[in-house]
Amino acid sequence: MIRIKKAAILFLTITIITVIIIGCSKNTPVEGSLAVFEIPVPSAPGINVEDNEKAKIDYSNIKEGYVIVEFTGDSEKTLKVVVKAPHEAQYTYALSDGGIPEIIPLTEGNGGYTIGIYENVEADTYAEVLSLTVDVTLENDFNPFIRPNQFVNYTKDSDLVELAAELTKEADNAKDKIIAIYDYVIDNFEYDYDRAKTVESGYLPNLDEVLVEKEGICFDYSALVTAMLRSQGIPARLEIGYHGEEYHAWISLFCEENGWIDKRYHYDYAEEEWTAMDPTMESGEHHAHKSRQQARDDEEYRLMFNY
Repeated sequence: MIRIKKAAILFLTITIITVIIIGCSKNTPVEGSLAVFEIPVPSAPGINVEDNEKAKIDYSNIKEGYVIVEFTGDSEKTLKVVVKAPHEAQYTYALSDGGIPEIIPLTEGNGGYTIGIYENVEADTYAEVLSLTVDVTLENDFNPFIRPNQFVNYTKDSDLVELAAELTKEADNAKDKIIAIYDYVIDNFEYDYDRAKTVESGYLPNLDEVLVEKEGICFDYSALVTAMLRSQGIPARLEIGYHGEEYHAWISLFCEENGWIDKRYHYDYAEEEWTAMDPTMESGEHHAHKSRQQARDDEEYRLMFNY
């Protein structure tokens, strides 16, 4: 799972893309994204299931870019889900016992995936409880990035969905929606230095709590903005990797004319040009100039995982 280092205080924050380009004023490939977007809700219909006496993997909707996993037995041991994706990528997710379902995204495109459920035996040793290998052909490349999952966790009833709808109700296009959501976060959220010092491996944001507290680390901010954008029909990826030597989270999003826009692009109205900056720093005016210089170097960002 994610390990966030103490030294990451400065950069472990939002690195949100705010993209205000011509391509953003067109419709995204998700139908209805600029009107009333109907949030796609993951489900486990039981059509295709791999199970045993301890666990279950419902893979009925792999073409939509996810499986739903449950540990149906009781265990006092640590449980986890490991997804071995195409191109040798490996993702690890938390799992609880007692039949609590988890939405596990398949984010590495088409190809073979192995989904395994594991139970801790001792120390760092885990035993396989259940495993499934599937060949995934996505119905739409955007499917994994327009739905909730364990890392970007929300429902139709989440407060963040209502807020995103309120913020964007006057928006005429995707560009305006992105600006409205981005500006709200920049104007209202603060970085949580205490959480950055104490957060442990395996931490997952509770997004409605983050919304109430209006503070967080980069994981909180990035997951929240990703969820708000998705709830408005804008494909967005929560991305985790390194900025320099520090573990970091940021997002990318899709604009029809320009494709996926990576990292932290934002339009500078004063300079009338595109600049690269860290929105967390941007939220404090005295940091703005420094953040622009620090965030310009794309080579400093090394992507490891998409969610």
